[in-house]
Amino acid sequence: MPLTLSLVAAGLTLAAPVRLDRVDVLSEDSGTFLHYEVPMAPAYPAMTALRFVTQVKVVLSLPVSGLYAGASIASQSLSYEGPLWRSEDGRGLFWTASVHTRLLMPYGAHAGVAWRFGSMRLGLGASASSEASWARPAWTEWKVLPTLALGFGPNVAPGQ
Repeated sequence: MPLTLSLVAAGLTLAAPVRLDRVDVLSEDSGTFLHYEVPMAPAYPAMTALRFVTQVKVVLSLPVSGLYAGASIASQSLSYEGPLWRSEDGRGLFWTASVHTRLLMPYGAHAGVAWRFGSMRLGLGASASSEASWARPAWTEWKVLPTLALGFGPNVAPGQ
């Protein structure tokens, strides 16, 4: 039975290909880069540049419409985008919700809106994150930060 389910899952994955949706140069995963790293850039430019690189996220469109998987050096995410307003060419305003992980350990979530136009995606929202890790799996302390995301890719909007 498990082998049958694995074959069905593999068949569904092959039926609808995973494709590049965008590259987020500003990721909305935890929101810490803009709030913690950028203000320290004059004092620690090399560290800020390194943290910038670690938060750049590649986002793939999954076979389910509106579902995305993203990965950066710092974190991974599973997110969903649903339309609030959409034009005929697919541009528009979308609500977003995501779960963030570090090495697949859930540590936070994000909710917000995203505007897609041309090959650009601009997102605004709020991210709640903890310091949970595999070494310390505790979700007792949380921080909530506003987020700004900026991504570029070949797609105009979800589902296209």
